[in-house]
Amino acid sequence: MVVTKSTTGTTDQATKASWRVDDIAAEVAELRARGIKIDDLPELNTIDGIADIGFALAAWFTDPHHNSIGLLQLK
Repeated sequence: MVVTKSTTGTTDQATKASWRVDDIAAEVAELRARGIKIDDLPELNTIDGIADIGFALAAWFTDPHHNSIGLLQLK
């Protein structure tokens, strides 16, 4: 897990925490099954909520306090 410190409170757009996962598609499906909305990020060309960011596949969702939470599957 990676956690970043905010300098602007909950208005910061940076990912606050990110977990490494073995199967990001399965994790995204599980989160959706639990009612979590996975962020669609057209600027990252997400496909079914998952972006290829070069070294990894990534997905994000927003917690109830408006923090961006990430999932990361290393290639």
